[in-house]
Amino acid sequence: MKSYFSTLNSLITLVVLCTLLSCGNNRLDVDTSNIKVDLKVKRFDQELFNYPKGITAKDVVEMNTAYGLFFQDFTQSVINIGSPKNPNLFYQLNNFTKDSYIKKVKGDADKLYTNFSPYQAELENAFKHYKYYFPKKEIPEVITYISGFNYAITTDESYLGIGLDMFLGKDYDAYKQLGLPQYKTAFMSNEGLVTGAMLGWISTEFELKEKNADLLTEMIHQGKTLYLLDALMPKTSNTVKINYNQTQLKWCNNNEQPVWFYFIDNDLLYTKETTEIIKYMGESPFIQGFPDGSPGRIGHWIGWQIVKAYMDKNPTVTLEKLMLNNNAQQILNASKYKP
Repeated sequence: MKSYFSTLNSLITLVVLCTLLSCGNNRLDVDTSNIKVDLKVKRFDQELFNYPKGITAKDVVEMNTAYGLFFQDFTQSVINIGSPKNPNLFYQLNNFTKDSYIKKVKGDADKLYTNFSPYQAELENAFKHYKYYFPKKEIPEVITYISGFNYAITTDESYLGIGLDMFLGKDYDAYKQLGLPQYKTAFMSNEGLVTGAMLGWISTEFELKEKNADLLTEMIHQGKTLYLLDALMPKTSNTVKINYNQTQLKWCNNNEQPVWFYFIDNDLLYTKETTEIIKYMGESPFIQGFPDGSPGRIGHWIGWQIVKAYMDKNPTVTLEKLMLNNNAQQILNASKYKP
């Protein structure tokens, strides 16, 4: 049955849509000038290595008091030397800070990040956008550290930790010595630090809680995360947000339709097979069985395009509603995604 609308109703609809869409403007181009964010940055990497006579048991107590949960996570998980409650922990901390290899890494990080203020400004701008979209959420304290090449990002409700030794540049010698592949080190640089930190934060703030999720659910979840990065860092290039180079991004744009049809034709969207999900969602230099040039994590990119289409087709859906919507099928249907 066809529906007909009067000219007046059509005009009203047009006005409403123009208001919601700012008559064609990017809905993520928002004014955050009045958003106040007091982002605190603690340089734990500087403090930990600033004990010329060595770290004492008293120093451990003081660091535990000053850094709280972060310090516990750092000693127990990041460098894995034990609990701050261990009275002999200072021995292990001294072994870590006096290690010649770690000292060299610390020195290299110092050269690159002596002045952290440019990164703090970028992070503050991103968190201004975060506060704009999620006014009730708290802003974490940022803490920098040297991880011994263990963890790039650590988070909890109150802090966002950044392992500076994981952002020393794609050609950093230690990465080669560790055998890290180029597709992993490509964005392990100062260029990728802020994006990596924000990705780590929002990934833990908006976790996929469904166990044994199918491929579509995984794709939409990662698409939502990338779309949120679009909102928080609107001036950051897509290559940095998804860790693709220009050639890989071009391949995705040129092959969007055949990739989507491949998922459909092979009944992959609802598979829960771990190997299949890892194949399209996991880190890899390419997708096995795909044409040359295909980048890993192609499912992330397709999910991103679906979520973009969904938000374009549904201008009344807020970013908060998007992130709280865990119905991947509903998002796909309402996106009318047709590459």
